[in-house]
Amino acid sequence: MEPDKPADIAPMAVLAEVTRAAHQRVIFDISDLILYLRESRVPTGIQRVQLNIIHYAVTEFRDKANPIIVYFDQNKNDWIFIEEDVFLALYQATEAHAETDEEAFQTLMQGLAEGQPLPAYLAVKPSQDRFFLANLGSSWWIENYFQKVRELRKLHDLRYVPMIHDCIPLMVPEHCPAALVEDFRQWFLAVMLEADAVITNSHWSATDIRRILDSALPNAQLSVHPIALNGNMRGHLASRGLADSQALQHILPASASFVLCVGTLESRKNHLLLFNAWARLMQRHDVAAVPYLICIGRAGWLFDEAAEFLRAHPRLHERILLISSVTDGALATLYEQCLFSIFNSFYEGWGLPITESLSFGALALVARNTSLTEAGGEAAIYFEDNDPEDLDAKLEMLIFDTVKRQNLRDAARAKAKIRDWRSVAHEFLQCILATEPSAPARQAQFLRLPLGRLIHLGKAPQDTPPLVAAMGSRLRDGLNWHRPEDWGSWTKPGVARLCLPFPEELVDQDALCCLRLRGPAFATPIKINFLADGMHIFGPIQRDIGRGKRFAPWFQFRVKARQLCIDIDGGAGTSLGPNDRDVGIGVTHLMLCHAEDAEARRSFLNAFPEFGLASRLKGRAILERIEISAL
Repeated sequence: MEPDKPADIAPMAVLAEVTRAAHQRVIFDISDLILYLRESRVPTGIQRVQLNIIHYAVTEFRDKANPIIVYFDQNKNDWIFIEEDVFLALYQATEAHAETDEEAFQTLMQGLAEGQPLPAYLAVKPSQDRFFLANLGSSWWIENYFQKVRELRKLHDLRYVPMIHDCIPLMVPEHCPAALVEDFRQWFLAVMLEADAVITNSHWSATDIRRILDSALPNAQLSVHPIALNGNMRGHLASRGLADSQALQHILPASASFVLCVGTLESRKNHLLLFNAWARLMQRHDVAAVPYLICIGRAGWLFDEAAEFLRAHPRLHERILLISSVTDGALATLYEQCLFSIFNSFYEGWGLPITESLSFGALALVARNTSLTEAGGEAAIYFEDNDPEDLDAKLEMLIFDTVKRQNLRDAARAKAKIRDWRSVAHEFLQCILATEPSAPARQAQFLRLPLGRLIHLGKAPQDTPPLVAAMGSRLRDGLNWHRPEDWGSWTKPGVARLCLPFPEELVDQDALCCLRLRGPAFATPIKINFLADGMHIFGPIQRDIGRGKRFAPWFQFRVKARQLCIDIDGGAGTSLGPNDRDVGIGVTHLMLCHAEDAEARRSFLNAFPEFGLASRLKGRAILERIEISAL
């Protein structure tokens, strides 16, 4: 028999590769894109990134990505599947704002809720499929998001790959609302524990992510991939035929010169520096010689100081225009006709308006800080960060030296490193599909329940050590929990589960597990069961929790187990009020310790004065010790 020829082997290898690839599917979570589009049809930076990348995944790279598109419906507490043709219709509607009437767009948006829940959609897929959950926007605002990710992992071979555009709430918290800073802090650490890899948009952001990660989880292994967002907006819009030659007709007088600033109106963007610079220009020059400053961006956080400056200087209204949004076609025209663009910020993750400006051949004047030098590269003109004198000098040169400005523009066009969005999308897909599981190993390394320490099952206070804060979220297992609140978490009606990674030092030792429960507005009967490594070992114990009462059961037991689960059944539940939630029971704190650890027991009681003798005698609280006989 003749030996196989090399040519006979190649087709088999190709077939194996095709078969393997056919079982890899990218799930694109576009929850924040859908949330944004419910308020505005005109996409901004992050939304445009998602639209373009997923568009190429659905069209040119469909065989590679095998895409599934979903969004999270808070009312249904689940991801909802979006048909590809529906996504493409949304893509078309956002790109061609003037061509699709608003009623048709709203009908399209309302129809999203009719989609199939993702678990039901995946239930009919082959079991050997490998899924990559990619969220290219944000998820910090979605209730119990990571519990959904964990439940999906239980059912499927899943790798979770989020994109973190920046760490701004942690790096410059003074420019963000306090509630956002705290929510982002807890979300960020959860991402570090749940993700198998992270994508970001600049080396600067990647360094921020690794620095914060090393502080919270020393020596943790997590791949962080920076992918530059230097997509060619001009080429993209030209291919769509979306230029709007009438963009300036209702904005400026005919032939008026202007400088363009694109970015959300918020304190971090430091518009105040620009407004002061224009005030000085108008003092030094005749008003007619000063170009308009057109600021395009929606109102954001903490813009009060800059807005008050404008109110106090009404003369600036002659030369500064604030516009909340324009269509992509109009924005293209503004970039093409501006003297130059200007981008000033205290802190950025990338700086998409810079690369947009450069892609249109417009010169960009940029603050020299954070990732902005990556976005501008060698093509941008820089002024020193928050330096009024240097800014004034650059403005004078670019506005009034026409020859110099033209030479700099020509040089910038030669130096700008811009690529098409197809290339950006391809790099994203390559990175996502190369992801190997890493979260389980990281969780095993760091998620160890601290003995004798109270674990808060709500939003952790700001001074809580990172891992202790993360533990509260991790202990709440499954989907029968409401969002964490400052005091703790409500269960949903029915059975909610707490899963404890059992410390090795407590295995086959007398242990004590202390819970603190809170009754809702009506008396609630509850049942509690214990499981060790999935086997039922005790229960149910049944108790009636009076209206608003506090109940602290202390369970003493001895087990040989790697995991201890506590099932808390709140029964049919009660309503918190009209248009509010139905809840089972409130769970506020948990503590695990050696049974003989008197100091830990005292710390629990000292933390909750309601369990003092006087309060217990008056029936306001119940403290009970229950011994479990485990197999």
